[in-house]
Amino acid sequence: MQEIELKFQIPALALSAVQAELTALDGGHHAPLRLRAAYFDTPERALAHANMALRVRQEGRQWVQTLKAGGSNTMMRLEDNQPAKAPKAGQAVVADLDRHHGTPAEAALRAVLGWDPAQDPSGTATGLIELYRTDITRHRARVTVGAGTPYEGVVELALDLGHIHAGELNVTVRELEIESISGHPMAVIEASRDWVRRHGVWLDTQTKAHRGDRLARLASRSDTPPSEVEAEHATLARPARLQPDSTLDQAWRAALESCLEQISANMSELGTAPAVLQQTGYQWRLGLRRLRALARLLKPTSLPFPHAALAHADALYAQLGLWRDAQALAWLPAKIVRKGGPDLLLPYPDMSATHDEAVIALARSGAATTLCLDLLAALLHPPGDNAESQQPYRPWLVQRLGQWRTRCREAARHAGKLSEVELHTLRKRAKRLRLMADLFAPAWKPKRYQAHGRALKRALDAMGHIQDEAVAEGWYARAAAEDARARWVQDWLHGRRRKLRRQANRALRDWRSVKAPW
Repeated sequence: MQEIELKFQIPALALSAVQAELTALDGGHHAPLRLRAAYFDTPERALAHANMALRVRQEGRQWVQTLKAGGSNTMMRLEDNQPAKAPKAGQAVVADLDRHHGTPAEAALRAVLGWDPAQDPSGTATGLIELYRTDITRHRARVTVGAGTPYEGVVELALDLGHIHAGELNVTVRELEIESISGHPMAVIEASRDWVRRHGVWLDTQTKAHRGDRLARLASRSDTPPSEVEAEHATLARPARLQPDSTLDQAWRAALESCLEQISANMSELGTAPAVLQQTGYQWRLGLRRLRALARLLKPTSLPFPHAALAHADALYAQLGLWRDAQALAWLPAKIVRKGGPDLLLPYPDMSATHDEAVIALARSGAATTLCLDLLAALLHPPGDNAESQQPYRPWLVQRLGQWRTRCREAARHAGKLSEVELHTLRKRAKRLRLMADLFAPAWKPKRYQAHGRALKRALDAMGHIQDEAVAEGWYARAAAEDARARWVQDWLHGRRRKLRRQANRALRDWRSVKAPW
């Protein structure tokens, strides 16, 4: 069975209004439902690593065992629900894998847990243990969305209030779930837009299982530094999932799903206000940059890529820019002092934009959630059946990226004569080339792809150092109008440029000599 739903976090100040509206919409048809569940996994978190969750839940008077697994995108998940028995008085809740025997979930349990139903029907030998529990009260209402339109559908609005428990730790749950009951899945997106606009809820792709698994790991490793916990939850870019015979229509969808996954997962992580967010914030911005590069790649086509959504992506990317620059240049004041210069703080143009709170606010913003809803809506667009959509993706991609690479190589050949503005333009184009080569990595010859990627990364890093210091020089130049000491820093940074340019020129020359990955 496929579950189609989206989940949102509710601002504390909006909770009363959300509760009141849900109660009015329901009209007394549904009594609040108590949901108490135990979640199971192996001590090594085999299910969690496979993006799966196994729970036994009491739903009022009923007991249900459910296996959930990731679907093709943020909105879709696979689930298998099977009736379960209430534990006897005084006995613990246990998971019985035999309930999934003969269902579509069986193959997944075999693959992930090594379960052998013939030798171990209940799955005792798999080592499953209870890791965490949830205690939720659910308030529900069903509404029809888009009546009379092609996107008409019935959705269930579920307000979940309660806690997740692991050991002595617990976290609060305050979520709104919007699930498709019948009709077109676009109804979920349209309902979501309405609640985002009126109540400021923000998209959260982290399931209760995701949050519970994190809590269980924290409970078992209370001495884990926050920085390590944060690093584990930053979602890195992954290549598009493609087959050699994929069409161009299938390729752009797979590429968009990859970008959406990185954007929405890191955005959701940031929305929870983690103690340390440098890596996650960087990955969110990188996801936005990949999306913008993909839009540039597909611009000449008539494919239904959501180009209009890029306005939100551009704005978010720009707003994250100053925060990113502050992170990248944090080393600079200490080095200036070591070189005999003045002890000055970085003169940020906008101090508030460099704070972590600004990044968290962006992750919770309507613009961030609307972007993700727009990308999901594009993925619901019917598959293209014209010649352009059905052509093999690889020849088209090779030609398009080949054009990009040729343009970059021509500019790199004269790198020593380029102005700083022209060099920055080359860097942006080369960055897009690298991001798209990485996004479509399954299409390339591995050795050539790796060699090309390493050489291009060295060139990008060298050009990036120039750009970062040029940004810093501009900051100090403005500060020099009020503090003469900043003039020393401005001149020192300018004097470093010649050495950095030589390093960039060498790296670009080396990259030009490397064969293309295709």
